[in-house]
Amino acid sequence: MFASSKTVTALARREAVRNSTRAMANLAAYEDFGKNVFTGKVADDYLKKHGASGAILKDPAWTVNHADTVANAVFDW
Repeated sequence: MFASSKTVTALARREAVRNSTRAMANLAAYEDFGKNVFTGKVADDYLKKHGASGAILKDPAWTVNHADTVANAVFDW
């Protein structure tokens, strides 16, 4: 007996979800996540070269007032 195409599709989806869940369970692949971020001392060193300090990143208004400065510093980074 042949399964309907809806059944085959549902089984394929279920298997895909099951496989992706197993892949996410292995956190070793993510142990370096967040290590290379443009904050703190790293940001301060590069922002000083562009006439600013790392303190400007603490205020969300930097995206309006200092966006070009931060972009240039990140580019140098």
